[in-house]
Amino acid sequence: MNGMKFLRKPMNFKDSIKYLIQHARHSPSYTGISESTLESASCIVEQFVRYLPEDFTNDKTPNIQNMTTPSSFCNDEAKMVDFRKLSKDEFLSSYSYITEEEYNLTRIEEKHI
Repeated sequence: MNGMKFLRKPMNFKDSIKYLIQHARHSPSYTGISESTLESASCIVEQFVRYLPEDFTNDKTPNIQNMTTPSSFCNDEAKMVDFRKLSKDEFLSSYSYITEEEYNLTRIEEKHI
């Protein structure tokens, strides 16, 4: 590197996770982890990342979301596709950060739309 300093754009939390996912997908040969396992893990983390803020500057803890009032997710088209396709147990297993109460609120709201 000859003492050169590389200027890099500072990464936020969300970008850092996206970077790690990208590199995990392209490095199964030297990690000792199967390509299908890395792809499955990457897909799960990508679902989670969609709902992260860019950073946690205004939050004292990332768990602040756990203290909010549960609400439906009828306006989230991607989740609603799975919501209509999967059983309740399958859906809650796939979206582990969604509570049963939020699922039930969504079911009630969907019936009234």
